[in-house]
Amino acid sequence: MKNRLIVTILNTIADILELQEVKFKPQAYRKAALSIEELSEDVEEVYKRGELGELPGVGESIAEKIEEIIKTGKLNYYEQLKKKIDIDVEALNEVYGLGPKKIKILYTKLGVRNLRDLEKVLVKHKVRDLEGFGVKTEELLWRGLRFVQGNPKRFLYYHAQPVVEKLLSELRQLRVVSKAEIAGSFRRGKETVGDLDILVVSNEPSTVMGKFVQFSDVKEVIAKGLSKSSVRLENGLQVDLRVVKEREFGSALLYFIGNKEHNVELRTLALSKGYTLNEYGLFTLKDKKWVAGRSEEDIHTKLGLQFIPAELRENHGEIKEALHKNLPKLVEFKDFKGAFHNHSLWSDGQNTLLEMASCAENLGWKFISFNDHFGSMGITNPLNERRLQGYLKEIEKVRKKVGIRVFSGVEIDIAKDGKLPLAKVKLKELDVVVASVHTAMTMPEELMTKRVCTAVEQEGVTILGHPTGRLLNEREPIQVNLSAVLETARERGVFLEINSSGKRLDLNGEFTKAGKDFGCMFALSTDAHEVRGLKHYDLGMMMARRGWLEKKDLVNCWDIKKMENLLKR
Repeated sequence: MKNRLIVTILNTIADILELQEVKFKPQAYRKAALSIEELSEDVEEVYKRGELGELPGVGESIAEKIEEIIKTGKLNYYEQLKKKIDIDVEALNEVYGLGPKKIKILYTKLGVRNLRDLEKVLVKHKVRDLEGFGVKTEELLWRGLRFVQGNPKRFLYYHAQPVVEKLLSELRQLRVVSKAEIAGSFRRGKETVGDLDILVVSNEPSTVMGKFVQFSDVKEVIAKGLSKSSVRLENGLQVDLRVVKEREFGSALLYFIGNKEHNVELRTLALSKGYTLNEYGLFTLKDKKWVAGRSEEDIHTKLGLQFIPAELRENHGEIKEALHKNLPKLVEFKDFKGAFHNHSLWSDGQNTLLEMASCAENLGWKFISFNDHFGSMGITNPLNERRLQGYLKEIEKVRKKVGIRVFSGVEIDIAKDGKLPLAKVKLKELDVVVASVHTAMTMPEELMTKRVCTAVEQEGVTILGHPTGRLLNEREPIQVNLSAVLETARERGVFLEINSSGKRLDLNGEFTKAGKDFGCMFALSTDAHEVRGLKHYDLGMMMARRGWLEKKDLVNCWDIKKMENLLKR
């Protein structure tokens, strides 16, 4: 459960060392931080197995520091570093557009030590006069600061994932617990969560509560009751635990999984059918006789509803469709055959093409698409026309060494005018072209819409990458007329990307459903920059389900031959 804390500490150490102009070490700490961030389990479990040193980028020295954080919740080396610079690097790093170099300039030229100082110099328009900044950078920092100040910090879904798995495992191991399930927004697959809701069945609630508040990762007991307790974990995440009776378990799940609006509609429907519904069960309205509640399915059946999957319980028309038995058959994990948009050492990835393809094959995939960066978007080592030929030759070699279909391609940067920095004839040599916005993210809506639509209209584009450009907890989406983009994508037959990166999850469920309603098609990507990123396709599948997608809507689930034919067109 200390994954997030360790990632923050390691990245901030890297930033401080960069501020001090220490060479090489910052990159080592960032690589180790990325390894911890990509973990799908609690890093403490890795430590207990003695496998910290097996993580990419985690050498003996950094492993010792991770061990100290795991054991004590802090790192003395980090605390000493912070005292030396007297700058709140951790807080300033939350502002999108700020990095070590800009933080150092702001400190040396304007004395900016923290967010309050930053706001003061922005108000006085002092930032725009600094060399290398200007008006646009000042506006970008204003946006970033307002985002940090105006958005309560929520946990990314994939950061909360190992926490949920560990808590459920510990609860299910208790002798007095017969069932334990996660509920709330996490169960619905929301991209971020504010807290966690867990339900358990037990005949000894007081015993469960006593054990729960003493779990090793509990930092603070907010409340402890007979059937409900709330704690705050060391990573700051609040967890609410409720103990219910066996016959209430289904109704409690229904109540605590659906959002407020969904639950209101469901209770209204129950009343119209002569029932009353609450977290304790479904009862007759007249004599309050218990009718159902042991399972969610029982309650759906009694109300004449097709079962509504947890991901759809957002009051987006799902109850009406369920009444008419018209809900879609959501895409399932068994339908998934592979993912698009993966990076390698040819641009900013951490593994070779062969390592990535071999990992995909070991995961049971039937195909993988490589889309290393092409264009001057500011990353290290992007592809250009000269290097592209070598890249394609190596992909051809990889095809002969693995037993899955390997698609060639690039992720190409969309210029401000919507044009792509590669000739049409070159684009057509590639199997899959992902076009994405990476720069000039703050363009006005009209100009940004024209920019994106112009790119989508160009021959050779296969997929529109991370269409809204958002980074969760970091920056807002680009300002774009989504309807215009969806319509253009549909007309041109360009797939909309569902990006599985835990920091993006773009498109999200709501926009994916809007795209489906427009008649668009979708392609799921992992946007993986190392082998461990490939397994995060499950996050994209979750967004696809939240967007009401069926197997036919998601190209990743099609027959490979059918997929190849469509890509050729």
